[in-house]
Amino acid sequence: MCEAPDETQFMTKKPSIITTERKCMKCEENAVLIIRIDDAFCRNCFVHYMTHKFRSAIGKGRLILYDEKVLLAYSGGHSSCAMLHLVQQGFLEHVHKKLRFFPHLVHIDEGAVTNQDMEERLCAQKDITSKLQSTGIPYDVVYLERVMSLDHEQLAKKPADLTIENCSGTKKEVTKTSGPVSDDSSTTEGCPCDRDLTNGMESLDINGLAGSLKKLLESAKTLTTKEDLLLQLRHQLLIEVARQRGCTKIMLADSGTLVSIRILANIAQGRGAALPLDTGFVDGRHGDINFVRPLKEFTKKEIVLYNKFHDVKSTFIPSLTTKVGSGASINLLTEEFVNALQEGFPSTISTICRTGEKLGTEGNSSQNKCLICKAPLDTSVPQASALNATNFSLSLSSKQPSSDDQCCGEGDGGCHGNTVNKIDMKDIEGLLCYGCRVTIRDVTDLNLLPSQIKAEVEKTIRR
Repeated sequence: MCEAPDETQFMTKKPSIITTERKCMKCEENAVLIIRIDDAFCRNCFVHYMTHKFRSAIGKGRLILYDEKVLLAYSGGHSSCAMLHLVQQGFLEHVHKKLRFFPHLVHIDEGAVTNQDMEERLCAQKDITSKLQSTGIPYDVVYLERVMSLDHEQLAKKPADLTIENCSGTKKEVTKTSGPVSDDSSTTEGCPCDRDLTNGMESLDINGLAGSLKKLLESAKTLTTKEDLLLQLRHQLLIEVARQRGCTKIMLADSGTLVSIRILANIAQGRGAALPLDTGFVDGRHGDINFVRPLKEFTKKEIVLYNKFHDVKSTFIPSLTTKVGSGASINLLTEEFVNALQEGFPSTISTICRTGEKLGTEGNSSQNKCLICKAPLDTSVPQASALNATNFSLSLSSKQPSSDDQCCGEGDGGCHGNTVNKIDMKDIEGLLCYGCRVTIRDVTDLNLLPSQIKAEVEKTIRR
């Protein structure tokens, strides 16, 4: 049996580095922090380093054009607050080469997911809207429940009017513009009052959207499935709001830490084929609108320190994973693993991200797209493949009840052909990528899916 020789050198844990008496690597002033492995910075050099890296990421490849409208996803957390502050700094008069795009903020209220009552949601929304209003940038506050009733034609690149809650707290009909719109296109005067927010939430309850969203998440067997469904629904709603506001780019505040966690977690969940889209700097799967991750080169530690130096306050909003154990889902377990490894080996996150950038799949322009995540389908594989072997094993292990194809004798005999309203896994499986198949298998009732997904499935069944 082979054994490693005694002189073999393995990676060793880095000792703790104390900043006392350390000098800034840029200006030789006293250092106040150390980032990455052994890079000491003073406050001014650190802020300049963060600003330069953010602006260079935006200017990479001239991705965001002059006078283009960009939707900024704002959750109230550390990362989105830092992204908003960096964008604001780019519009200051004294800044060299100011940012030239038109920003528009959006916050998605997900209080229904965590079963918050109306008073708790109102309190969180007032805090969020007061911060958004202080920026002077047009913004919208939308409810996640609205994704349950989006028109599937709108998600097929046919924008139509959409009623959303804008910054004045009233409902406004918004249509797609022919080009970039200035910041004056939406008013930022006033802040939603309690009555406006209450009426908005009550209308969702009356239409049954809040209950539909809760039932969908309750039908998911695992927390991993709930997190994945929530991410897909959130992205669908962001895409729709961007189309209604005439935005062609959506900025996500995904840090390098989050991206590294997602790389490992997605592989574990069977989403390796869509890894370049889910974790890359640009996600162009939707065609007319691209997701952009300008904070991909930043670690969570750098973002928190940036907010501390600029006194940027974040807002805590409970989520699905609040007060749950680290082993409750694949994402949480991966997060604990990456953070623990990063503490001892500071190059962990950058190594995972660089490795993820090298991963890719063979492109095929004729590929169909997944009904849920819109990634190219990865299920067209040869007969001798791991996917077919997995499906065969799944079919053997699952107990299928025997069925009789003969008519029961009641009715007009057309009961077998009148099952469009009831969706099962066989109806939707061919329209999904492997990762979404794994997720949907953990949903007990597929008829609770959003209306736009059910409409597409029913249209496919009728063909």
